[in-house]
Amino acid sequence: MIEIKKADFDRLRKRHPDYISRCMITHEHDSKQCRRGEWMAFEGVLTGDWSNGTRLIFQHIHFEII
Repeated sequence: MIEIKKADFDRLRKRHPDYISRCMITHEHDSKQCRRGEWMAFEGVLTGDWSNGTRLIFQHIHFEII
């Protein structure tokens, strides 16, 4: 689970609006849910590591804003 501070997330969201957006539908994986309206992002934007290409990750499934 990736943890990102709210201030850092807000800064990244403003800097990369095309790579961080809200989910349009509820997404579930391993009985964890990212509900419609919560955040999704490319992993590389949040971690700075682009080795997974453009892997899409979801709030409450792959990352938490703390």
